[in-house]
Amino acid sequence: MTSWGQLIGWLRHLVPPSSHLKRLFGQQPPTAQRLCVACAHVGVPTRQMAGRSDVELALWGIVVMLAVIYFADRLILAFYNPWALRVLLKVTSMAGKVFIVLSMAYTLIRFSIQTDTCPKCGGSPVIPLDSPRAREILGPPGAH
Repeated sequence: MTSWGQLIGWLRHLVPPSSHLKRLFGQQPPTAQRLCVACAHVGVPTRQMAGRSDVELALWGIVVMLAVIYFADRLILAFYNPWALRVLLKVTSMAGKVFIVLSMAYTLIRFSIQTDTCPKCGGSPVIPLDSPRAREILGPPGAH
C-alpha cells in the first residue's frame, strides 16, 4: 500500500468532534415506540445529529492545515525574515481564527440539534403511535 493509501485509510477512521461530545455528554435515548411516516415501521427511534460529519471533518482539517502552515511560517521567520512570509503569517493567522470559530460553531450545532429517525429506513418523520396521523396510517386496531 502506498503512503497515500495509508493516509486515506487513516483519514477514513477519523471521528468528528461532535461524536466525541455525544459520547461524553450522552443524552438519554428515546424509549417510546413511534411510527415512521415514510415506511410505516413501528419501533424505538434512533437519535441522529443534524448536518454532515464529512463537512465537520473538513472544517477541522482546514484548521489543522492552517495551524501547520502558521507554525512552519513562524519557524522560518525565526531564521529568515522576508516580507512575503510576514504577509503569509498574518493571512494564515486571520484565516485560522475564522475557521476555528466556524468549526466550533458547526460542531456545537451538530451536537445540539438531534432528531429522532426511523431505525429501519433512516427517514426522519417519526410520530407518536397515539397521534391521529398514526391511527390513519395504521388503520383500525385489528388491521395490523
